[in-house]
Amino acid sequence: MPKPASTMEEAEALLNRCKALSHRVGIYAQRLVGEQDALAVEIKSLQANLQSLRKATSAVQDRQEQQQICELLSEATATINGVGPGGDLRRLCAPKMPRLLSYLLGDKVSLVAIRKDQAVGIREEYHAFRNKAVWIMGTVPMMLYLGMKRADHVSEGGKDSISLTPALLTGLQLYFAWLCYFYVAMALREAVLQVNGSHIKPWWIAHHWWSALGSLLMLALPISSPTVYYFAESFMLWSTFQAGVMLVQNRYQKRRMYTRIALGKNSAMDVVSGESSGSAGQLLLLYPLLFTLQGWQLWIGVDLAIKTWPALVNPEGWLEAERCQSDLRGMRGTFLCGAIFAYMAIRNHITTIAAITQKRQTRQQQQRQ
Repeated sequence: MPKPASTMEEAEALLNRCKALSHRVGIYAQRLVGEQDALAVEIKSLQANLQSLRKATSAVQDRQEQQQICELLSEATATINGVGPGGDLRRLCAPKMPRLLSYLLGDKVSLVAIRKDQAVGIREEYHAFRNKAVWIMGTVPMMLYLGMKRADHVSEGGKDSISLTPALLTGLQLYFAWLCYFYVAMALREAVLQVNGSHIKPWWIAHHWWSALGSLLMLALPISSPTVYYFAESFMLWSTFQAGVMLVQNRYQKRRMYTRIALGKNSAMDVVSGESSGSAGQLLLLYPLLFTLQGWQLWIGVDLAIKTWPALVNPEGWLEAERCQSDLRGMRGTFLCGAIFAYMAIRNHITTIAAITQKRQTRQQQQRQ
């Protein structure tokens, strides 16, 4: 009858297994790094060959042959940029970290997802986060707006009904704090998607940072200020409409985006954004909504700036404390919010127009071919 192994022998065997497994993991990590470096060298070589072939194409005399070469080079470029099964190949070449991400995380942190299922998971998490947030952006501002209108009616009528103003002001502050979190999270998620090959336009990431800045500024202003209260009413109604536009984007464009990814017309890491692709019928509904949203945003921003700019030239409150009943601090802060609001509306409109023009030019080129 064999003698049972002692506890000491089992511990020694366990230690040997741990060392062997650690050695295997070390070899795997070295092999992974070596293969990634070799692939990066090959990708850079392909990009250099593409550039040289593009220059050589202009010397081809035959017009038809030149067009065929351009089509082949365009397909090769699209494959490198993410249309192929390997995703965006450029992410293996140590892509440059966005500046704000490098400030927050440092330059040594890698956010590149090597496995395709992990990269696609980042995109799915982005869409899930956006879908959940849109319901908060639609319901909470509408409830706050209706509550503020009811409080105004109660105070103007002098009725004995409870206005719930303190609760509403607290709700506004909580909502602005949530907006700050939402826009920072969106900007960080989109920056990570961009590092992993998504073709998100830089302005949409910058737009979320500007929105987070505006939300933080509103959070720092005195919520009891009449000017801040006036802006908050307009903003709550506008925010509700913005949530409706986001719902339309999520409903129509996400399905279309997946179709374009399957057809190889978009990278697997592309996501729905303010100017994403859609069919003609969908864009016929979406673009008027976007232009209405942008025009309304511009009107709110300009209206606030016009009504509050005199507070900037008033010397009171700059070097000494302002009078107790003065609203200069609220007016100055609201002027900044209005300026940010108007600036974002103009940039959103310019980016949307640029996307429409690009789509039209692409469609015309396809029709010529």
